[in-house]
Amino acid sequence: MSEIEIKYCVDNLDSAPFKDEWDIDGGLSIVKNGIALTKRIDDPDDDGFRGDYVFYNLERWVDSVPKICNGEECKLYFVDSQEIFLFIPREGITYFKYYTEGIGQLVERENKRYPNHEDGTPLKTSELIPEIIKVSELFIDSIGPKIKDKSNVIRFKQSLEEAREAYDQYFMGKEQH
Repeated sequence: MSEIEIKYCVDNLDSAPFKDEWDIDGGLSIVKNGIALTKRIDDPDDDGFRGDYVFYNLERWVDSVPKICNGEECKLYFVDSQEIFLFIPREGITYFKYYTEGIGQLVERENKRYPNHEDGTPLKTSELIPEIIKVSELFIDSIGPKIKDKSNVIRFKQSLEEAREAYDQYFMGKEQH
């Protein structure tokens, strides 16, 4: 069983149908062994969901899968923000970090409020990627029909197919070694 769980929330689901992906408010959360890596450790009321545009952010996670499989670092900025999801793959482990980019004590203090504030949290790449794909499939299957502009949904599904192919190649390469 995987140690990793990714969740999404849609804050304005009641207002569906959506014109396009930018109308969908919500966020992403990632949990390892019961610890929400995107939740403030000093705030019991924090739900751990980050990002304002869940479709946009999750699609970027899907787009990062082929890069992670190729060993490339993926720094995913939020829209109009210095907040970042960071994936750093190294030898079968992908270090995940959520943080705010910037300098100064205020930014440093804010980043220390998250359990992955230093070097990122190590996640097994072989568990992370299938979880990204699984959650993305669930998301697009449930939210996709509620989006009027289907070009966004088609693009998301194409990215998902590319992610599956990249993971299959990655997994097959690991089995051969």
